[in-house]
Amino acid sequence: MKKFIGVFLAATMALSLAACGGGDASAPAEGETTQTEGEAAGDGGETAEVENTGEVIKMKLANPNPVGDVKDLAAIKFAELAKEKTNGQVEITVYSGGQLGDARDTIEGLGLGTNEIVIESMGTTDAYTTLASIDAVPYMYRDYDHYEKVMFGDLGKQIREEVGEAGGFKLLGAMYRGARVCTTKKPFTTPEELKGLKIRVPNQQIYIDTWNVLGASPTPLALTETFTALQQNTVEAQENATIESYGFGFYDVCDYLVKTNHVYSTDVFIFNRDYFNNLPTDIQAALEEAAMEASEYRNEISLTKEAEYEQMFKDKGVEVIEIDVQPFMDKCEGFVDEYYPELADWAKQIAEVQ
Repeated sequence: MKKFIGVFLAATMALSLAACGGGDASAPAEGETTQTEGEAAGDGGETAEVENTGEVIKMKLANPNPVGDVKDLAAIKFAELAKEKTNGQVEITVYSGGQLGDARDTIEGLGLGTNEIVIESMGTTDAYTTLASIDAVPYMYRDYDHYEKVMFGDLGKQIREEVGEAGGFKLLGAMYRGARVCTTKKPFTTPEELKGLKIRVPNQQIYIDTWNVLGASPTPLALTETFTALQQNTVEAQENATIESYGFGFYDVCDYLVKTNHVYSTDVFIFNRDYFNNLPTDIQAALEEAAMEASEYRNEISLTKEAEYEQMFKDKGVEVIEIDVQPFMDKCEGFVDEYYPELADWAKQIAEVQ
């Protein structure tokens, strides 16, 4: 199957490249977010020099999250920076709010030419390489400082490169999503109280395994479908970062927010690897630089906004529950060795980072 996908992506890449130079220049559809002119984050450092050849490369950036949330803001910043750093040669149109589909659809779309970029978690590429699941190992990071030293250091860069190479992607940037918490209709403070709780999880096996181990009943579901599922009691809880949980309006359907802080995961700008490698080298360098600056912009927002969004949940009448995470960590003891032994060495390297 993987061979077929690889051959199919390579075959369709020529079509995708051809489409890049001559996309539709008509006005954006209703609800579409487009890049705006503005000052680039991190101005003052050295930038890649790109000679404008007059040929405009048009790209579609797919974002399943709502217009106006931090992922949307990061996508717009990336588009602005890419245009600036390529001297106008790259024009990225941002489609937020799931206009081009959910995470799985748009990642498949990278090979079909439906879109050229996706902003999503590194873990969403797990269907193409198990190594991507390292992004969602429960209780792997001690705190944000530990996460930052790993993901923004040499080890994080190596992980992203190897995930990309194994899966046929090019992963740019490293954006902190925030610690994952639970919004739920039923409060809990111990793993024992999770028994039978129907919780929405991403359609990634590692999340399913995690919540099975913790004692809940996980239901894989697209995030764009989760609000309705909570409304209709198809699920009773969902887990995600605080900011994203607020952006999807889960305060309207969940009375509690439980600070499990079970995963620190990373958003990246995802390209098809062949597509990216066939771009001019100066354009590649400019896009990598733009992605890192957009990541710094996003990370600053995420860090400063986490506490603010927690308060916003409280202002909506949601009870925020602090818990002792140690019993949850104890339940996940040996998780990697039992379920994902191929990730054991990576998890060990991460644990050893001081």
